[in-house]
Amino acid sequence: MTLYQSPNSVLNKVAGSLVAAKRFATVEDALWNMAISTVRGKVTYYRRRIRKMESKYGMDFEKFNTRLKGKATPAQEDDWLAWKSARSMLADWERTYQELTHAQDG
Repeated sequence: MTLYQSPNSVLNKVAGSLVAAKRFATVEDALWNMAISTVRGKVTYYRRRIRKMESKYGMDFEKFNTRLKGKATPAQEDDWLAWKSARSMLADWERTYQELTHAQDG
């Protein structure tokens, strides 16, 4: 048994098993579906994190940012950084999702 398998090899094995189970017509279809599903999951994850922060503070990031200037507690600074990071990651994953869906159509 090989201790290391390339990511491509692993993905192709998973996709191949999905085709063998008649879940998808081709390995390519299975890979596209896995990629889109993973990206969609990331988008959902970061949207939830953002909503959680909005609920916690009762405002959106822009208002939170404005209110904190010069008077944030360490905990608020941590939340600010986590919130800012979640917004950035959400934008990246949404862009990736758009690229994948457009590439699949083309």
